[in-house]
Amino acid sequence: MLTKDLLSYSLKSTRIIPHFIDVDAPPLLQFAEQLLAIFDADSGKTREAIETEAELYLQGQADLKFAKGLYKILLDHANFTLAEDNAGPRRSAILTAAAAQLKGTAPQTLQQYRDAVAAQSQQVIDTPLYPDLPAFEQLTRIKSFTPRQLLQRYNMAQVQALLLSTQSLTLTTNDMSAANLRRIFKCLKFFRLLAEIKQSKDKTTVVIDGPLSLLEGSRKYGLQIASFFPIICLLEQWQISAKVQPKRAVKTLKLDESAQLISHYRHMSAYVPEEVKLFAKHFADTVEDWHFVAESPFLKRPKGRLIFPDFTLQHRSGVIVYLEIFHRWHRGPLTQRLEELEKMKEPLILAIDRFLLKGDWQDSIDSLDNNRHFLFSEYPTVSRLKKTLDGYLARESDQSVGF
Repeated sequence: MLTKDLLSYSLKSTRIIPHFIDVDAPPLLQFAEQLLAIFDADSGKTREAIETEAELYLQGQADLKFAKGLYKILLDHANFTLAEDNAGPRRSAILTAAAAQLKGTAPQTLQQYRDAVAAQSQQVIDTPLYPDLPAFEQLTRIKSFTPRQLLQRYNMAQVQALLLSTQSLTLTTNDMSAANLRRIFKCLKFFRLLAEIKQSKDKTTVVIDGPLSLLEGSRKYGLQIASFFPIICLLEQWQISAKVQPKRAVKTLKLDESAQLISHYRHMSAYVPEEVKLFAKHFADTVEDWHFVAESPFLKRPKGRLIFPDFTLQHRSGVIVYLEIFHRWHRGPLTQRLEELEKMKEPLILAIDRFLLKGDWQDSIDSLDNNRHFLFSEYPTVSRLKKTLDGYLARESDQSVGF
C-alpha cells in the first residue's frame, strides 16, 4: 500500500477527497508500460539496477508523487533474492589479503596489486564484494499487470492507504443478494472483521467497527479494513463512509461506485485462514459426536439485524449449535452480543478472547451461562469447545424432559 507521503488528496471542510488518475490517459499508460518493462523478471536485474533505471523515468513525470506511488506498487509486488547468500567468508578473505599486501611491499601497479590479492585470498575479486546487500538482490518474480491494471491498482491503493487510519467503515448498498451477502460475510471472517448488518426492503447496511483504543491494535485493524475494501468494489452499487486520519485531523471519506474503482480480488469466498483450517481438522480428528456443517445460516435479529456465526456444529442426535468467535479487537460487537445472548432463542455459543476481560464488563461475562460461552487465548481450543458443546447439549436434554 502507499505511504502517507505518496497520498494525493484534497480537503474540503470535513471531507477528504482522493485524487484519482484517468486510467485511460495515453501519457499515463505509456509511463506504466515503461515501468513494467523495467521490471522484467527474466532479466535478472539487481534492485540497484532497477532503481537507477526507474529514476530516469520518474524524474521525467510532471507529477512526481504519482510516479513514485506507481513505482512503489510494483516494488511491493516484486520478489527479490540474494545473488549470494554466504558472501561473508569470501569478503573476509579478500579484505584480509588486501590489508596484508598493503602492509608488505606494495605492488608497482593496480593490476599487480589485484593479482596479488586474488592469489593470496584464492578468491575471484572481479565480482561485487558485498553481494549480500539489498542493492544486489536480483529480481526473480513480479506480479503480472497490464499498464491499465497497474493504473487501476494505483487508484485502489490511494483509498486503501487512507483506510489504514480508520477504525470503522459503513457500507450501504441495494445490491445485496443472498449470494453477495454470504460472500461479504465470508470475506469479513477471512479478514478477521466483525460487522453489524441491517437489512430493510430497499437497502443493506454493513457497519464494521474496530477497537475502541489505540492500545488494542487499531493500526492492524485498519490494515484489515483496507485489505477488505476491494471486496466492496465487486458490488455493482455501493456507498461507503469512513472516518480517516491521514494527519492530525479526522476527516470523512465518502465514496461510491461512481469512483470506478476496480477490485483486484477474485473468488475470495474460497479462501479460509490457515488457523481455521487447522482448527476444523483437529476438531474432526478428535471429536466423534460433533461435526462442522459446511454453511452457516444468517440469524435474524430485531430491526433487520443479522448475525453470521463463524461455525455451525451438529451433534449426531441432530442438535445444531452455532459458534461466534470474538477476538481482542471485537470489543464493540461483543458488548451488544452480551446484552442479548440470554434472550436469544437461537443455540448460539460465544468464544471470547481473555484479552477482553480487561474491560469493564467482567461481571457481565461472569454472569453468563457456562454452557453458552468459553474463554480462549489467541484462538479457541478444541477441548474447550467440546466441553461447552457437551454442557449445552446436556442442559437442553434436561430442559426437554422437564428437569
